Amino acid sequence: MFLFGLSYFFDGGISFVAVAVAWAGFRVAQIVRIKGKIGKEKAEWQARRDTEWERYQSATVGWRTAVESHEALDRARREAALLFHPLAPRPTASRIDVFGGTRDGWASLLATVGSSALASGGGILLLDFSERGIGGGIAQLAAASGFPVTGNELPTDIGRLGLLHDIDPEDVAELLADAVDTLRRGGDDSTLRALDAEILETVATRLDPPLTFTRLAAGLRVLQGRDPEDGLDVLSPGERSAIVNRMDALGGSERIQDEIHYLRASLERLAGREEKATVATPQQWWPVHGLRVMATSSRDTSTSRKELTDRVLFQIVLHQLRRCRGEASRDILVVAGGDRMGLPALESMARHADNAGIRLVNLFEHLAEGTERLIGTGDSATLIMQLGNAKEAEAAAEFVGRGHKFVFSQITRQVGNSLTAGTSTSAGGSTTVSETEGRSGSRGKSGKSSGWNHSVSVSQSDFWQDTESLSVTDSRLDGATLQRVYEFSVEPMQIQRLPPTAFVLVDSALGDRRAALGDCNPGIILLPRVASTAHRAVASEKQELEAPLMLEPRPVPSGGSTHDAGYAHDAGGHEVEPVDPLQPWDPRNG
Repeated sequence: MFLFGLSYFFDGGISFVAVAVAWAGFRVAQIVRIKGKIGKEKAEWQARRDTEWERYQSATVGWRTAVESHEALDRARREAALLFHPLAPRPTASRIDVFGGTRDGWASLLATVGSSALASGGGILLLDFSERGIGGGIAQLAAASGFPVTGNELPTDIGRLGLLHDIDPEDVAELLADAVDTLRRGGDDSTLRALDAEILETVATRLDPPLTFTRLAAGLRVLQGRDPEDGLDVLSPGERSAIVNRMDALGGSERIQDEIHYLRASLERLAGREEKATVATPQQWWPVHGLRVMATSSRDTSTSRKELTDRVLFQIVLHQLRRCRGEASRDILVVAGGDRMGLPALESMARHADNAGIRLVNLFEHLAEGTERLIGTGDSATLIMQLGNAKEAEAAAEFVGRGHKFVFSQITRQVGNSLTAGTSTSAGGSTTVSETEGRSGSRGKSGKSSGWNHSVSVSQSDFWQDTESLSVTDSRLDGATLQRVYEFSVEPMQIQRLPPTAFVLVDSALGDRRAALGDCNPGIILLPRVASTAHRAVASEKQELEAPLMLEPRPVPSGGSTHDAGYAHDAGGHEVEPVDPLQPWDPRNG
């Protein structure tokens, strides 16, 4: 073979070597060219990568700068945002009814609302039948601010007030008959009230002015045919003669005599506290200058005398309201503890106060059967304060109303565990037989040679396999179900647990109804970040859809100015993230 190769090389193999060398050179050149192209593309890619990396770094720095700037601005906005906003009823609301509350709560409410009324140039007349002494706080504020403050405690001061001096005798008979009629527990006989008015008018129209409870009681003693009490006759002979002349006209039946006795005994309860030297100047009711507090108390008298004083004072003020026609539009009349006056009297007070242009504020201790019929009636706003009684709290929650909301009705968790084990066996084998046969030969100067070969090979293989498998699977599935319910907007238990100065304002304006949580603590005005203007009383329909009302309790100032306390918090306040009920349950989604 070697000799054959040398012969082929010398006989013509030079051309083959040349071709091989040329082909090798071509391949080398091609490899060099490809390598150079790869290096160039790698350099271009590296340059592009460096450019993109620099752009990314620059964008990252810009993004971080924007985020930090946004967070800084947001922190500054939150730190500078006003936390407390005044909350006031509609300016057109002629009456405000307050249900429930403690002594401190009422005193705080009067301090916040009353300071605004006094600062705006109006006056306040407070009729305090509650015996809670709620006028002390507003009296101190008014006196410290330079407003005139007048206080009277009845029946002790009943003689110095001259309550009946400027009232016609016929009107005196009517209002006293109304006052006495409300004292009858469960009396349904309307003729008794008419009989009382007739008897009182018989006496009052025959007495010379000024009329007093002592002189009226003495006139009733004349009708009974009795001698003057303690030998002191406060009536003139002409007055006694005029009354005696009317005895036959009234009649002497037992029923009439019983009513005369009842009226005399009632008025003598007031006459016992009436001073002998009464004032000559009539009591001026409207307009009110500054703050006037008229409180009744049973501290040094009987409960029955105190209750009669309450009703007489209430009826006298009601009579003065009838005579007033829009002369004191900035004045406020506050009636505290008027629950026992009866629904007709309360409705009459509200009607005549509205006609007179005087805003009426009723402070009711309870949401009872009589006052429950008054809640929400007419052009009024309602404040609900702490009501400890469960039945009253439920009635108040029912008045606040119900609303639709999404609540979690079901939370499920499924846990599973599975174990799978298996065994497999496999075996096999193979046999391979190969046979090779060949011939060979050579020729040279010395001769030629030839050969032959034949080979047979046999191979055999066997294999086997045993496999064992084990599989363990743990699974857990969490699920939550939201349900749309129609429930109380404010639960009764929340009303029972209100802080003393907190309240729920329920008001209507422009056809919409709102319920907002507020606080009337006067000290709120001394806190930082207190606004001087109130939010919108009622949001538009579009705002209601875009920013639903959030009922998160938060103490804030209310009323008509910076002295008032209360608040309404909506979703635009950026304080609480609203829960999206349409998203899957997640701890960050409520």
